[in-house]
Amino acid sequence: MSPASPPTVLRFGDHCVKFVAPDVVIVAFTSNIHTDEVLAITDTFRAVKEREGRLFAVTDLSAVTAVPRRVRMAGPRMVPAYDALAFVGANFALRVVTEMVMRATRVLAPNLSFPCEFFDDQATALAWLHTQRRALEATHAAAHPR
Repeated sequence: MSPASPPTVLRFGDHCVKFVAPDVVIVAFTSNIHTDEVLAITDTFRAVKEREGRLFAVTDLSAVTAVPRRVRMAGPRMVPAYDALAFVGANFALRVVTEMVMRATRVLAPNLSFPCEFFDDQATALAWLHTQRRALEATHAAAHPR
């Protein structure tokens, strides 16, 4: 199925991506991460952003113990232009690595600057994403009054 009309759930290897209409994606990574799967997920996210104009994501890292070097080195190639990104369940080491990758991405690709935060649970992450959406909508409304 084409990314232009995604189903509610897609699988990329062991990883699960859920789509919450219209512009929220939730990806649950497993401990077995491969670069090609992450790039395929990223391409799908880019298609959502292109189609909907916005992209809010929850990335569940609770099952991830480490990110292989080859995945970390892909850097900006693996980061679409999110409107906001919430990480859930990252252990301390993974959080440090993720923060480093996000900082490097901002330096190497300044156009990929967006809010991102870490959360302990998905409900809190989704609530934060909805707050980010409302803030973005308010900013857009102020810049484009009717």
